Amino acid sequence: MKKKIIARFFIKNESIETFKALAAELIAATRQEEGCLFYSLFQDVENPFEFAFIEEYADENAMKLHSQSVYLRSFIKSIKDLQTKDLIIEVI
Repeated sequence: MKKKIIARFFIKNESIETFKALAAELIAATRQEEGCLFYSLFQDVENPFEFAFIEEYADENAMKLHSQSVYLRSFIKSIKDLQTKDLIIEVI
């Protein structure tokens, strides 16, 4: 059964370009994962400080593999100081 995730991030104004650069690296790596069906980042047009990763995986196992990946963990650590508040993750 396919799994979808919406991961919302809230980024400081002065950190937007750094966040986008780090996200681009994460996107490139994630799209190579077996079981990754869709993985893209969107920026809110009304609030440019809010971003959302929209993710789709073939199944729960593929989703778990992504959540345990070294590059995702590194990304989360790298952006900690760029955020105005904690990320929100919704699994559908």
